[in-house]
Amino acid sequence: MAQEGSAGALLRALNRLREMDERFARILSDPHAYRFQCVLTDCRCGTSKSDSPSPRLEKYRCDEEYFYPASTIKLCVAVAALHLVHRVRVAHVPDFELTTPLRFRYARDDDGSTRSFHEISRDDTNRSAGVITLAHLIRNVFLVSSNGAHNLLLDFVGRSTLRQFLFAHLGYKHFRVDCYLQDSKFGPIPGDRLVGVEASLASGAVGLPFGDDLLNYVFDPRRPPDSPPAPLFSDYSLGSSYVVSEGDWDREDLLEEAGGVVQRPKDMSRKNQASLIELQDFLIRVCRPDLFTEGRRRFGGSNKPPDILSFADRAWLTETMSRKTTESYNPDYREGGAYAEDWNKLFLPGVLRARSGDAVRIANKLGQAYGFTLDNAMICDVETGQTFFLAACVYTNENGTLNDDVYQYDLGESLLAALAEACCLELGIRD
Repeated sequence: MAQEGSAGALLRALNRLREMDERFARILSDPHAYRFQCVLTDCRCGTSKSDSPSPRLEKYRCDEEYFYPASTIKLCVAVAALHLVHRVRVAHVPDFELTTPLRFRYARDDDGSTRSFHEISRDDTNRSAGVITLAHLIRNVFLVSSNGAHNLLLDFVGRSTLRQFLFAHLGYKHFRVDCYLQDSKFGPIPGDRLVGVEASLASGAVGLPFGDDLLNYVFDPRRPPDSPPAPLFSDYSLGSSYVVSEGDWDREDLLEEAGGVVQRPKDMSRKNQASLIELQDFLIRVCRPDLFTEGRRRFGGSNKPPDILSFADRAWLTETMSRKTTESYNPDYREGGAYAEDWNKLFLPGVLRARSGDAVRIANKLGQAYGFTLDNAMICDVETGQTFFLAACVYTNENGTLNDDVYQYDLGESLLAALAEACCLELGIRD
């Protein structure tokens, strides 16, 4: 079992933060107001080659206040899609691959009496004929955090199938991943209802099981009934007011006047939900399944881990998560200056202040929305093999108003980078 403690590298790192910047000291003096929380798992092994990994878990204020997980939950959907591909192949379509071109067919009720249909089959970022594939959707989720790609993956996996995968199959109690994330340029939009997924195989087009139909192919029919996630927070209200804008997918009441300000906290109880500890645990389970040996129970997960991913899929996904946006050739984000080297890797600037870039790789999924800045990462010194996992969240919204785009994200990003730097220094990952 992972060792737990309130003292150690994380506590020392937080003390370093106080001395680095007076803004960080202010956050640590009132962490409740900033909903600041973090968890560190140090994966250093025992003293001899025969020792098994003995990770040490340290946590600070984890899940004490509500936080919006934003794009960090995309990791769960991408992994579920990878896991399900093999089940679909065995049970239904032997030739189905991650690179198989797909067509997503949608219906929508335009008004009370008419229904229209449309399909989504092109992804112009894919240099391979512009087709949609699961592999390319997953790459875009990690390279540029594409909401549209995530929404297509969520529809393919299905909400109930995803809950079954996370809750009944893996033992996580608090994930809620039900909502589309707003992207009007690519992917489905509210009101769209998936009615078919078609794979283009060498032998011709074939329909795939998708969404909740996947339950019939991948899980034991004697499975427990689909259950809602367990409540995690006592208070799901956020902010003091929020702006309602035209075309906002997040409107609680369609009768709310666009452009107006609603003078009450926003109710987040039906939004996506995650536990920071479970987010990190899920990432560890994906990237380092060797830490989940028999008898090492973590955070309410199953005692003996199911085989989530094949070795090849795990290697591919870890490499995809580790790739910098500016290192990608398909999709190609290397030119044009739109993306910095640390794009989508909030811990990277701090890590680079402690250790040279050639020595460190970071596999992560970040998130940023509603004033929350988060990252969930595996940080590995490739020269020494020393690895640790770090997840952190901070809320920076001084005026208390949501959806006005006046958030202090620069402060949140600076804090997370400094936290990663301090953790590296305390763990001895330095030049």
